[in-house]
Amino acid sequence: MRLTKSVETFRIILYRLGMSEQITENFMRSEYACSCCGKDYIKDDLARRIQEVRDLLGKSITINSGVRCVEHNKSVGGSAKSSHLTGYAADIRCDSSAYRMSLIAAVSQVFDRVGIAKSFIHVDVDPTKSAGVCWLYT
Repeated sequence: MRLTKSVETFRIILYRLGMSEQITENFMRSEYACSCCGKDYIKDDLARRIQEVRDLLGKSITINSGVRCVEHNKSVGGSAKSSHLTGYAADIRCDSSAYRMSLIAAVSQVFDRVGIAKSFIHVDVDPTKSAGVCWLYT
């Protein structure tokens, strides 16, 4: 447990210094880090699957939100049981209807938990939640 805390502290320091490690071909760990504190305990399976989506699209993806600390999650109106709190979820930026359509097509090939909003697509791999679901944010 102590080593895990040390690794997390080291990663936060790297984040604050603007340094990060490559975790997939096109993504840095810092892209998933909490924007207020730098916590970056993103799950490898989630990062790997988002890379798969990026490969299917053949174009870049922007992560709006990955890991969230409790304070940040509250500030954005996130659920108390949000998968972002445990590193199992990410929101992918979506700037147009055409891009949303192609993103949904790619995401649905890789993820079985998908939320659709006007400005982002939520994906997660949370093993504590039901699979095979899609929902809309209003």
